[in-house]
Amino acid sequence: MRRLLALLVVLGLLAASCSSTGTDAASDASDATTTSTTDAEQVDDTSSTTEAEDVATTEPEGAATTTPTTATPPVDACVTDRPAEVGLQSEALESGGVEYRYQWTLPSTYDGSPLAVVLDFHPIGFSGPVQAQISGMAELAESEGFLAVQPTGPPGNGDDRNVWELSQFDEPDRDDVEFVSDLLDRLGSTVCIDRDRVFAIGMSSGSLFTSNLVCRFSEHLAAAVSVAGVTHDDSCEPAQAIPYLAFHGTADTTIPFDGSGQSTLDGAEAAGDFFTQVMPDEFAEFAADFGCADPIDTPVTEKVSVRTWPGCPVELAFYTIVDGGHTWPNSELFLSIDPENTTTELDATAIAWEFFQRHGA
Repeated sequence: MRRLLALLVVLGLLAASCSSTGTDAASDASDATTTSTTDAEQVDDTSSTTEAEDVATTEPEGAATTTPTTATPPVDACVTDRPAEVGLQSEALESGGVEYRYQWTLPSTYDGSPLAVVLDFHPIGFSGPVQAQISGMAELAESEGFLAVQPTGPPGNGDDRNVWELSQFDEPDRDDVEFVSDLLDRLGSTVCIDRDRVFAIGMSSGSLFTSNLVCRFSEHLAAAVSVAGVTHDDSCEPAQAIPYLAFHGTADTTIPFDGSGQSTLDGAEAAGDFFTQVMPDEFAEFAADFGCADPIDTPVTEKVSVRTWPGCPVELAFYTIVDGGHTWPNSELFLSIDPENTTTELDATAIAWEFFQRHGA
């Protein structure tokens, strides 16, 4: 089933590439010139079981079917180093001696006024362009008028899969939190961004990394959302309380909801006791950091409930999805490849965007 699911991802992405330009452009970090390349990414999912060991997918660009146009900012707009082009752009950035690739979508309504920024982080083995398909944030950026950014984490910890660095798995040769800071600086040199309206969201490895940003980058975030993974390590000390929301399925076998210690992720045995973390308890540690009162549980649908913390200085919410798997709720991509474990009883992207809007987006 695991490799079958991965092959289905390939078919889905290849089908998408038939109607769009399936290239991934990467620019040199020194001059940030946008170029077009074809890039294959390994897609890993934890529920496949066929003989194929490596599955590559072509990274789609989707919105690149339209010709970017240069936006003309108003007189009182931010001063930037380069002219901004609306639509989908792909570039590369060197941070701490490591090259990171990222794509960003600038809405056609951009007039030089400060934009909210949504940083959208992918699961292990995936890439920024695939995360855009998972979350739908690139399309939402055009309709809602914000800047959506999907970075790609480099391979790490002796693995060839793209992944995000966590405090529990520190890599001395890279600093992904510093990369996020550098990325915001780079974006701000091209687009007028509102530093008070920077939001983070991610799935799986990207979700855990979002937790890490809440721990170590909270003073630069307006709010954050984690889908299918929350972690609060012993050294986590948020500089300030920020609104935080999470989704997790009780049938997730990649990052187990109940901390069973049993993960179907390839290489999970090397993670030690990492998968003994109980997801609601990990999230509750953030509530404790922020000085929140006792939580209450409220049913949302037949299989979904939400835990909130009344009287908390910031909005916190943890959605429990009964029988939900390691998927993104109501994601069209996951509904096409794993409908049995993907709930349609709530839409993680819609709820996340409403959450961000409540907090300044």
